[in-house]
Amino acid sequence: MTIAVVSHDAGCSQLLCAMITQHHDDAVWQIFAHPKSPMAVICERNALPFTPIDDAVQQLETLKPDTLFFGTGWQEKVEHPYVRYCKKHHIPTVAFIDHWSSYRERFGYPYEGWEENCGDFTAVHDEKALELATALKLPRPIALPNFYLKKLVEDAKRKKITPAENLLFLSEPTDAVAKQTYGDTNYWGFTQYTALEDILRNFDRFGCAGLTIRLHPSETSSKFKKILNKYPHIRVQINDAHTFDLTSQLLNAKIILGFDTMALYTAALLGKTILSYLPSKNRDFLLPLPSKIQLRTFDSLKVKQLTSPQLRLDNFGMDFALFIHILKGN
Repeated sequence: MTIAVVSHDAGCSQLLCAMITQHHDDAVWQIFAHPKSPMAVICERNALPFTPIDDAVQQLETLKPDTLFFGTGWQEKVEHPYVRYCKKHHIPTVAFIDHWSSYRERFGYPYEGWEENCGDFTAVHDEKALELATALKLPRPIALPNFYLKKLVEDAKRKKITPAENLLFLSEPTDAVAKQTYGDTNYWGFTQYTALEDILRNFDRFGCAGLTIRLHPSETSSKFKKILNKYPHIRVQINDAHTFDLTSQLLNAKIILGFDTMALYTAALLGKTILSYLPSKNRDFLLPLPSKIQLRTFDSLKVKQLTSPQLRLDNFGMDFALFIHILKGN
């Protein structure tokens, strides 16, 4: 079977590349990606060759794939022309979804015709994601193992890192996502910058020696630095996601704080102390985490009572052979 793969954003690209690596010899894989995109970087890290994205029609007519796997996200929509071609020519398509948020928005909701961007199947990787995809009536949800997280946890267990005393803030471009999706940077009632202000005002509550801000790959440090200038007494370092290894940073931190990034869930799997912080009821908590570590305010925060949620990866999802059998029978 020849499988075409197209993706851009990091989350789905990690899932796809992990699956390709795991089942490298079980199919003929052809990856399409923009050079220097998150997908391209992940491919290079995993020694997976890719072809630069070009004219989707010409590339797919030359390849003649049996199916298309594609990533979803909010940054770029490079997959759309590939999906449209495959649907027109009755080639099965599988949309890969990471995380637990903005499922329909990845396909263009609430704009008219968003359903045309969906796959014939919707691949998810845990029970909660399956429930969400089913409840939202996305096309034919299908359960697959999360090879990316499994390998990440296995590799982390072999690392010998002495934890520091820092608070790690996992930033996300909340303002940009809200603007692109809803036309209002403050749609949820907060941004990554107002959240940073909250952290800095309450920094003594965390019992940490310093603060590390890990930028999202799409973010720059300029606006963060303006805010930090008002708090010169707090030791802060800003780290670029392209430069600093995520797993090492998670293992190194004393406490990890974020909104609902997948990295926060990953930290919980690694046995770290974490906090999911959404300072507005305009946005629901979506990570499958205990409610006691999901905060709207820091007013009652008691760090000494915090413990790791002790999450583990369950055996989830069908094997690859069954997955391919289902696609062939589409």
